[in-house]
Amino acid sequence: MLFPLLLIVILYVYITLNGQSPFGGASSLFGFYFLFPVLGFLAFQKTGPPVVCSDFVFLLLFLIPATMLSFEGGTGLPYGGSGFGSVLRIVIMLGAVYTYRYVRNISDIGFFPVFKTKYFAYAAVSWLLFVGLVMLLGFVGKFMKLTGPEALSGEFISKLIAELIRIFIGTALFEELFFRGLMQNMLTKKIGFHKNWPVFWKWGFAVFVVLSVLVGYGLNPKIFWFPVLIHVILFGTAWFLEKKQNHPQGTFTSMAIVSMFFGLVHYHAGSLPYVGLACVAGWAYGYTYLKTKNVFYAALVHTLVNASDMIFGLEIVK
Repeated sequence: MLFPLLLIVILYVYITLNGQSPFGGASSLFGFYFLFPVLGFLAFQKTGPPVVCSDFVFLLLFLIPATMLSFEGGTGLPYGGSGFGSVLRIVIMLGAVYTYRYVRNISDIGFFPVFKTKYFAYAAVSWLLFVGLVMLLGFVGKFMKLTGPEALSGEFISKLIAELIRIFIGTALFEELFFRGLMQNMLTKKIGFHKNWPVFWKWGFAVFVVLSVLVGYGLNPKIFWFPVLIHVILFGTAWFLEKKQNHPQGTFTSMAIVSMFFGLVHYHAGSLPYVGLACVAGWAYGYTYLKTKNVFYAALVHTLVNASDMIFGLEIVK
């Protein structure tokens, strides 16, 4: 319990130094919320299968509040806020890695920096293929326009670097840890253990086709079919690749399920094309994680994708 308690102390000291109290409102429950998965894993020691259903329950109970919780005054970096990251998110990431890697003993999360040329190549190829596909779909479907990048200058480069750092630390690393390092990783293990990927594929297909239709009608009934089309393409690709059996069972089924989940939770963006493209982006991030087994490279692709509008001058039309 010492390491998560130390993280809580660091967070509370940082908030206090910013002139705020960490004990106001719902945020006063952060200590219990943060320790909950550690206590859960200690209470329910696992034997047998490498991953069980309660692992996903703990993950969702950890992830969902993490996206909603905030402290009055904020926890942004640098000191004083409005910077390139969040102390709260960094603490949550470190807590999640500690809980699942050392308490739950899932050893291959891949939350550590490693420098390999081929990993950078995988990330670059995944990013460029995604951008090419986005341009093709966007211009054919008339929901994207090319405004053109800003003129190359010292000011633009410094602004771009600052944006890349902000996205990487503040958004990409956080999401890729939970969606790829934990969710996709654990789902692949669970499907592989049962050695019956078609059952998981069929259930995943059925559940997410319904969710895709609901999200489509909720955002734009005229093109409700767009996320459904993406869903069919991703699950169709997963079926084809699972049949080839070049990877352990469940590898691509889990990628399809997590990619659709990742895309559909972007419902809050209010743009149906954005949701559909986020599903495709989830596949690109998942593939990068598959090839590198490293969250940092999946986060690198995520960062480049999120900054592509600035780099290429792309704009999605709602």
